[in-house]
Amino acid sequence: MLTIAENRRSRHVLIVEDDRDDAYLLKRALTTAARERQVDLEIAHSENGMDALGEVAFNDLLNRLPDIIVVDLNMPVVNGERFLNVLRSDLRLTNVPTVVLTTATENYVLDSAMSEGADAAFSKPNTNEELLAIARVILSYGEPPAPVARHA
Repeated sequence: MLTIAENRRSRHVLIVEDDRDDAYLLKRALTTAARERQVDLEIAHSENGMDALGEVAFNDLLNRLPDIIVVDLNMPVVNGERFLNVLRSDLRLTNVPTVVLTTATENYVLDSAMSEGADAAFSKPNTNEELLAIARVILSYGEPPAPVARHA
């Protein structure tokens, strides 16, 4: 008989977004995508880059860095580009997949985010279906291996 290993995969995502409605919609899309992939999901939310840097530093001390960071560019206190720059200047944090999700639609803005260290950059979509497609891509970054099927 074939059984699936008991340990479920889990992901910890940090959303850095000052618009609470956008953060809520992204959380909902990520939750749906995680359910599809049978992944346990933990989501943290910061409303600006300064708070997010504090969250990352605190979790670094606890050895609990997020698996993925999703960041908006246009935020108060510390914007997304500065957040990326600071994040990527720490050698321990260069491997944390970071995705930009912004209202900007110009290619030069998305290219600039990539040059600052983002692993991917997307313009915020107009439909829930498009946001779900982006959420699926976000969860694919650094994805842990699927549970192992083994003979019992």
